[in-house]
Amino acid sequence: MLFRCLFFVLLPGLLWTANAADRVPVGTYLYANPAQADAATGALTVHFAEGGQRLVVAWGRHHRKDRESRDATTEAEREWFKPFKAQVAADGKSARFPHLPPDFYDLVVLDAAAMQLWEGLAMQSGADSALATDPVMATVRATLDRPAGRIAGWDAFFDHKQFDRLETDGELTAVLVQQLRQGQAFAESGDVIPGCIHSIDVVWLRRAQGAEAEWQVLQRQQLYRDELPARTFFHHHFVPELRGIRIGTRPRDLTLPALPR
Repeated sequence: MLFRCLFFVLLPGLLWTANAADRVPVGTYLYANPAQADAATGALTVHFAEGGQRLVVAWGRHHRKDRESRDATTEAEREWFKPFKAQVAADGKSARFPHLPPDFYDLVVLDAAAMQLWEGLAMQSGADSALATDPVMATVRATLDRPAGRIAGWDAFFDHKQFDRLETDGELTAVLVQQLRQGQAFAESGDVIPGCIHSIDVVWLRRAQGAEAEWQVLQRQQLYRDELPARTFFHHHFVPELRGIRIGTRPRDLTLPALPR
């Protein structure tokens, strides 16, 4: 069945014009673009053992949606709250964030050519690894796999989901979800969208009162979205070295070991 979708409603980071060729590039609204980026004197350069076609994202902890409300904030302030996208060298062996405000950052590294995803996300404050069991993941999956309405707008569009990792303190939970749409989709112009649309999200949930197997969705943060030829999920790896990188007011260099495959 073919679906005609208005992307500026369903996918807030992807805006389509009447002419599909004139669309806004993917990620234009997804990643931080502060008007005065040079106001932050902290910086990070990441060095990799191997090259590749990388996208590298630094996600600060202080302004995450589960910790700080967006209410009464300006558009300019919210730009600083978004994940930051690195400037990656042509050979993929280094990635530079020239301006980062002081914070602890977790990194996400993607190689779309090899369909590899590496991450070190600390998703849920106060999480207890002993509580992140398969039965808990099963109940979260059941919540997010339900028909449209559980997470407004986006979960009905994507027809396949993969749940990679979960962190919980027993009552609050965050889960890393890959989503893709294998079915045909259309731009507002009516043109068929080439490729398969992929999305990588962190979703925060709260356990429903009096229901051990029920969860209420609180927030969602999209960390990646693109159209790719591949119609399969990224191969996921959790890498502790990508977690909790402290940035102050000076540049910092980080050299990583070879990433697993």
